[in-house]
Amino acid sequence: INPHFLFNSLNSVSSLTLTRPEKAREMVIKLSEFMRYALSKKDEQEVSLRNELENLGLYFDIEKIRFGDKLLTEENIDPGCLELKMPVMILQPLYENAIKHGVYESTETVTIKTEVKKSEDYMLIAISNNYDPSSSSRQGTGTGLINVERRLALFYGEKALIKTSAENNMFKVTLFIPRGT
Repeated sequence: INPHFLFNSLNSVSSLTLTRPEKAREMVIKLSEFMRYALSKKDEQEVSLRNELENLGLYFDIEKIRFGDKLLTEENIDPGCLELKMPVMILQPLYENAIKHGVYESTETVTIKTEVKKSEDYMLIAISNNYDPSSSSRQGTGTGLINVERRLALFYGEKALIKTSAENNMFKVTLFIPRGT
């Protein structure tokens, strides 16, 4: 978890206590549940996709309180993937990147889409978001993607893959998580 997410969330709570105390309370509860999951899973290596998506729902709830209608999410999840195993907290940095490079920089609504399906050998997880390619004020170092790639390599060896693409104002990252490991 990027410390900036935690600090930004706490700053948002502070501001909301003055303007919208009910939203501040909601955000504190969601943040508490999100952090509880992250800390309770620190000794686990794998969790089900279902568990990860439930926790990411909390993450998006927090970010939607911060960004309002500027952030939308869409999911297309193959129900047959929900019990497949994956490294714990592997997806959160990818969503954090989508928000950092999409929502922060845009004056328009940003939609983060998640698609999960399975092939014979892999669970494929594609995360995409629209972005403004002319914006460079939050140019990243790629650390989030590199860390995800390293974790996948440590966990699965050369079998795991991560691919990125950027075209037509859409950024997409696809994880290929080996099945049955």
